[in-house]
Amino acid sequence: MKVFTTFVAVALLVAGSASAAERAQFYIPDKPAKLVYLFTCEGESQEAIAENWEKAKAVFASDHQEEAARLEAKTTAQRESGHAPSQEAIDAHNVEFNAHKAAVEADLAPLGCKMNGLVHVP
Repeated sequence: MKVFTTFVAVALLVAGSASAAERAQFYIPDKPAKLVYLFTCEGESQEAIAENWEKAKAVFASDHQEEAARLEAKTTAQRESGHAPSQEAIDAHNVEFNAHKAAVEADLAPLGCKMNGLVHVP
């Protein structure tokens, strides 16, 4: 019975991986802000992913990139000031950040894409 259970489990894993969606990672450089935005997209094929990525890239650039850069610049300036912000300022920033994050997720999810974060570049 143990061998049969193991066989069934392995068969299900193989079947699941055969029908799994494909995935690709992308990035958008933002030279003026000195940032690179990181994304992952999933789809039925690499062609579908590439098509959806082009749409997602356009949506992010037109609707979210400026706000992402502004929020990150605000965070960086606060860190570099050397002064701890008040709890009210932290809470206000968190509300602003979470609203932006939710808006990005809502716009990119129908395209099978999500923003994974960002990195600073010199």
